[in-house]
Amino acid sequence: MKITRVLELDALRGIAALMVVFYHYTVDRPQADLGFFLGTTGVELFFMISGFVILMSLNSVKSSLQFVVNRISRLYPTYWACVTCTFIALTIYYHVDLGYNEIERYLGNLTMFQFYFNISDIDDSYWTMIIEMTFYIGMLVLFHLKKINYLNLIGFVIILGVNISGLFFHNSAIVKEIFNSIQIVLYLPLFISGTIFYNLYFNKEKIWQRYSLLALCLIAQILSYNYTDRFRFSVNQTQYSIMLIVYYALFSLIVNHKLGFIVSKGTLFIGKISFAVYLIHQAFSIKILLPFFMEDLNFNFWISSLVFSIPIVIIIATLITYFIEIPFGRLLKQNLFAKKLANY
Repeated sequence: MKITRVLELDALRGIAALMVVFYHYTVDRPQADLGFFLGTTGVELFFMISGFVILMSLNSVKSSLQFVVNRISRLYPTYWACVTCTFIALTIYYHVDLGYNEIERYLGNLTMFQFYFNISDIDDSYWTMIIEMTFYIGMLVLFHLKKINYLNLIGFVIILGVNISGLFFHNSAIVKEIFNSIQIVLYLPLFISGTIFYNLYFNKEKIWQRYSLLALCLIAQILSYNYTDRFRFSVNQTQYSIMLIVYYALFSLIVNHKLGFIVSKGTLFIGKISFAVYLIHQAFSIKILLPFFMEDLNFNFWISSLVFSIPIVIIIATLITYFIEIPFGRLLKQNLFAKKLANY
């Protein structure tokens, strides 16, 4: 089956990135009440997109090694660049002494697995990367074992467990600790939903069965709200539920080819640089750009954000995308494939 690019997903990725940006820019500010506080759920939209795209990636490779090479080449050059830029900027701006702990923190962050090394994130936005990577590893295992067809069954069992836990054990400290230690469980319904929407988009069979599983995923994700403190000061469970319903509705429109109106040069451009935007915007903006323009230069919030900070973030993300992500990703992929061939 030939897989074509779904432009609506690219546009939606750009919209999700802007939602997260405006959430972080307005958090703890009165402007959040304009609705920007809902932007924290843009991460959920990213996870659903990842679930959809991962099956597109797996259907375009011939081996598990090729999948690993593609993922490494796609993610790490941009991630390394953003970690390095943020680390250098914060070190210079705050005159941080480069001792052993800071170097360890920097090197630990470069792995994407700092959560399991008990190393703090240089930028708070990085918390999602270990969740993405855990999902990729799980999909890689299924693909390598040729068990991808069992994804929905495995997802159903896990999600059913999340539902039961959410209904009957939501006050259990032990269950909450387990879920927060293995964070993929809290967001697995979103990834699984993305894979189901992928199958609905490219294969119109078993429609009601798949929509039924989507409903179960939606319920499980709503119940997962009880296990995280992430939303304590942003959205309540009702607001979270409404945003999830909106995202599921958007994906339903995509699979039925009814969301083409969101595709434009602007949304596609932001979608293209969205990974770099997401990784570079938070610490760089909240700890450096906004304080500089608002406190040092005395500009108001909107001028500081819309005229200076966000354009600077977009410029940096564009440079990283076009001069690091694309060329170095291609170079890394070629080198990794060359080493693979040399071993045969």
